[in-house]
Amino acid sequence: MHDQWPRELLRVEALDTGYGPVQVLRSIDLRVAAGEILGLLGANGSGKSTLLRAITGQLPLWAGKVMITGIDLAAAPVRAKAKFGYAVDAADLPPTLTGMQYLELTASIKGCGPTDWPADGILELLSLSAYANQLIGECSFGTRVKFAISAALLGSPPLLILDESLNGLDPVASWRVKRLLRDLTRSGQHGVILSTHQLETVAALCDTAVLLSEGRNTQRWDRHELERTRSQEGGFEQAVMAALGQEPTQFPRLVSG
Repeated sequence: MHDQWPRELLRVEALDTGYGPVQVLRSIDLRVAAGEILGLLGANGSGKSTLLRAITGQLPLWAGKVMITGIDLAAAPVRAKAKFGYAVDAADLPPTLTGMQYLELTASIKGCGPTDWPADGILELLSLSAYANQLIGECSFGTRVKFAISAALLGSPPLLILDESLNGLDPVASWRVKRLLRDLTRSGQHGVILSTHQLETVAALCDTAVLLSEGRNTQRWDRHELERTRSQEGGFEQAVMAALGQEPTQFPRLVSG
């Protein structure tokens, strides 16, 4: 079945959307291919989470199109949603369920088993076995994030969508999740959207990066451009700050005592 997935896992064309009368996103175009990790960047309020809500069908489109593995999200939402795994905000996990109950519930919705992951031993990899029977509401923030990521992986969906899911993870867990994402994409069967404020993670892990500002695509870096920023003064962080119009000259000159 995996061989039938198209190379392009996500296509977003001229997407407009917002909340009530307020438009948040304007003319957004985005592509994610199998084998690719795309870093989605932007300041708070730039529209990153709104874009992910639109891509995952939680927010209606005002204009434009979202295609997931070639399936039109608006025309066939059930089929399209079966092709992605979305790591929900850790705060939105049901606090009265145990971690395993949440995985079982998610698996039943997806029509797969509660351990049907694209790699073996996900609970062990993320050090979750000891918390499987603990109420989610009693778990630490980092543990809840791990359960959200584990649930997103259930059913081995071709497209994985992580909304700042690396936040709150300890260094070991973060390293293991990033290693897992890279291994999955290298298999050629999966693609990833990683929304994050961690610029160093995007520079080291992602194949492409997109910067949102005031609801618009303002900059895109491909693989070669990301590699080039690593050798430049200030690295990728400086490239992003320049794209946002933040220059070093804006800082006051330090005066010695």
